[in-house]
Amino acid sequence: MKRAVELLQQGRLDEADALLRQSLRQDPDQVDALHFLGVLAAKRGRPEEGVELIRRALAQNPYYVDALNNLGNLLLTGDRVDEAVAAYRRAIALAPDHANAHANLGIALRRSGKLPEAVAALRQATALEPRHAIAHYHLAKLLADLGRYEEAVAAYREAIRADPSHVPSHDGLAALLHDLGRGEEAAALYRQWLDRDPGSPVARHMLAANSGGDPPGRAADEYVRELFDGMADGFDRHLNTLEYRAPEWIARAVAAVLGAPERSLAVLDAGCGTGLCGPFLRPYARRLEGVDLSSRMVERARERGGYDELVVAELTAFLTARHQAYDLIASADTLVYFGELATVCAAAAGALRPGGWLVFTAELPPDPPPASGFHLQRSGRYSHSEGYVRGVLESAGMVVASLEAVDLRREGGRPVAGLLVASHTAPASA
Repeated sequence: MKRAVELLQQGRLDEADALLRQSLRQDPDQVDALHFLGVLAAKRGRPEEGVELIRRALAQNPYYVDALNNLGNLLLTGDRVDEAVAAYRRAIALAPDHANAHANLGIALRRSGKLPEAVAALRQATALEPRHAIAHYHLAKLLADLGRYEEAVAAYREAIRADPSHVPSHDGLAALLHDLGRGEEAAALYRQWLDRDPGSPVARHMLAANSGGDPPGRAADEYVRELFDGMADGFDRHLNTLEYRAPEWIARAVAAVLGAPERSLAVLDAGCGTGLCGPFLRPYARRLEGVDLSSRMVERARERGGYDELVVAELTAFLTARHQAYDLIASADTLVYFGELATVCAAAAGALRPGGWLVFTAELPPDPPPASGFHLQRSGRYSHSEGYVRGVLESAGMVVASLEAVDLRREGGRPVAGLLVASHTAPASA
């Protein structure tokens, strides 16, 4: 059981699954095996299955505090907020010093709009465990929501003190400092991180995003890989809280240009992430491939299923090596990590067959657009002007069919303005 838990924590899910099921074959009611199989099911994107497994564990041992806490986590993932709150309160009643349960209760109470209670729960978590970075981070976000900005700044700094490599805390504090007109403090935050860890690709990229200097032409592979490997397990849940809509927009654009699906095309999900676009693309695909730079994201996409092949690779190099291989390339929120788009769009054009389609989303810059056509935002993502996107595609020999303004997600309570782009290569000569 100890080895199975170690493997689970390392993300080696197949090996952990085999050991846990071996334990259940010996004892079908083994509570630890049921509990951790539930956690594993959730990591594989099957939270409802996880809930049932953990409930089976709790039927054997109703006083299993960690199982109650994880049950709450899975219920919260499924937006069953009131049930999650009840599970956390039960865990706390059994173990009043369980800092994680207090922290998770605070997160759930914030979701249900009970903000003063949420603040109290998160403060209790940090009192029990002063170096609880996640509790400090969520407390900071909550205090910012309440307009208690200086307290939020202090909470973010406590989160960073507890875990100097916690990316969301740095990003949240930097954004808040910018909003407060304290941009130099935001840049200093990443300089300090880079001083502590000179090799950090995240600190290097985010310093460029927050210092106002000349941005790199694209995000470094090491930055993208580290960022998304770290986000893989909770990625879908995180996007759900942001009302993320890019895969739906991709599906709408594909339907508009291709009509009814006939499962006849060679399709690439470019920057597939955890596979959120897969269910929308599969009906069009005789063969559906996915490519992503993050191996952890590809693992999640493989667990979701629906792809004929998944590859871990850098996108431009991958496309360059596949001349006229695809009828459709779809890309949701991947080109936001490229500033200069000419190279990757030319590679995409070369990877498409005559008459093939490229459909993707981009983020729009604030007015007026930068002279270069693209801008590295404080978020670490690039935005691109409509004129720049059109020019790049036309230079790559593609025909722009549509450029539509859409809202991609919400951040900081505000919509993120984006572009939904559909373009195609010239049809084959008669």
